[in-house]
Amino acid sequence: LDLALQEAIISPEYMDFHLYCRLRTILLRKNVRKHFQYKTNEFRIYEEIDEDDFIGQILIDTKKYQVAIHFNKRNYEMHLLNINRYPLLKHLSSSVVCNYAQSLHEAFEASS
Repeated sequence: LDLALQEAIISPEYMDFHLYCRLRTILLRKNVRKHFQYKTNEFRIYEEIDEDDFIGQILIDTKKYQVAIHFNKRNYEMHLLNINRYPLLKHLSSSVVCNYAQSLHEAFEASS
């Protein structure tokens, strides 16, 4: 479902609804994934970080700046803890930091 929403061409007046639908599908997928067992924790954490980055970006795009700031800050803090445990995930740091910084910047721009 998310892939179909990702490929859809949406007119601007329905963009918020479209992003909301994508957000709901990602959250549903995260909820279902909690019930599966993974061979390695690194793979599970990699998927969670990727999904959380995307959720943070959707929150920014829908102009939910305070929620985006708190969500991306939590994601950043969780990622720092995971890097200490799994150094192979360090390459994801730039996207996590970028999302957090973008949420702060967009909130600042909107308040100015």
